[in-house]
Amino acid sequence: MEIRKRIERHLNVLCNEIGARPTGSKANQAAVEYVCEEFKRAGLSVLKQEFDCMDWSEGGGTLTIEGQDILTAPAPYSLPCNVQGELICIHTLEELRITPISGKIVLLCDALAAEPLMPKSFIFWNPEEHKEIIALLERGGAQAVLTVSLSPECFVPIIEDGDFEIPCAMVFPGNLPLLSSGLSATLSLNTKRRPARAANVLAAYGKGEHKICMSAHIDTKPGTPGALDNASGVAVLLALAEELSGRELPYQIEFVLFNGEDYYSNPGEMAYLASYLSTPADYVCAFNIDGVGVKGQALAYSFYECSEKLMNNLSKLAAGMEGFEQIDPWPQGDHTLFSFSGVPAIAVTSSGIFDLVDSVLHSDRDSLELIDTEILESLVKFLLYSI
Repeated sequence: MEIRKRIERHLNVLCNEIGARPTGSKANQAAVEYVCEEFKRAGLSVLKQEFDCMDWSEGGGTLTIEGQDILTAPAPYSLPCNVQGELICIHTLEELRITPISGKIVLLCDALAAEPLMPKSFIFWNPEEHKEIIALLERGGAQAVLTVSLSPECFVPIIEDGDFEIPCAMVFPGNLPLLSSGLSATLSLNTKRRPARAANVLAAYGKGEHKICMSAHIDTKPGTPGALDNASGVAVLLALAEELSGRELPYQIEFVLFNGEDYYSNPGEMAYLASYLSTPADYVCAFNIDGVGVKGQALAYSFYECSEKLMNNLSKLAAGMEGFEQIDPWPQGDHTLFSFSGVPAIAVTSSGIFDLVDSVLHSDRDSLELIDTEILESLVKFLLYSI
């Protein structure tokens, strides 16, 4: 029960006392200070790896079409605006290539609103088609861009990019019948971009020549308590650090709390990649924890660039504990940072987490009521046995 009590304390501080922790915000800085003190209290050496970022905030927006108000919201990291112009609907990439959009408010819909467009600075996966869409919009001189939300129930952005130089807002699919080319539109977005600083937290236990990395991300999207995404992962690693006290281990255990996984350009990951992952031979393996602890769901693990021996050993350990299952590899998450660099990686999440992406994660619904701390305690023990 002692492990569970510690986990519950960490969750309460992160989700209830601090709350939403967007990269660069004061709350994010408070979360960083909290985990630093907790790692130090557990006897670990602690380092903050600082980097530049943006503290973005928004106060809503209004969209009026031919005198009728349409429900809208600023896209994350959007520039502010107060513009009026002709609305033009663009349905395909070919149409975007040939349509004059200078001075107009452009609505991306149908094929152009089928999936999120990768930020300009995202290096891990950025299709040429995405790059072309963004470039055509910026070079074309549009006053503003509207995108159709990927969810009909809550705003899920197509464009989420602090380097995009056109104001951008979202509308719901249900409002599309009210929007057509040639109408007069007025868009006002109350947003702010402020220069800020944030930090990864690196803590170390032991002095072995090689190391096992344990990672999770500490930041959230704006407006969410971030219980599953990813206070549960942070709480697990803090509890694990406390359990290491006095143990003799053959490896150094490195804890990395990334700051920026839910930020458009992953600045914390990029800082860590440049400073540490240039020597992947230093690592035995890396565990990344994200989205764990969903009530009624198993802990789901997957392997990336791992040897047969490592996979067999961890699978045998998981099979001897209740509530674990192996799933197919999935591309999103900080585990790809390690596998991309040639470090064997193990991602741990919840078996039902992908069903919650559009309805719960990144929203105010991602609260502590979703979490079973007994599951998190089991994960702490699994990670302890793994090292």
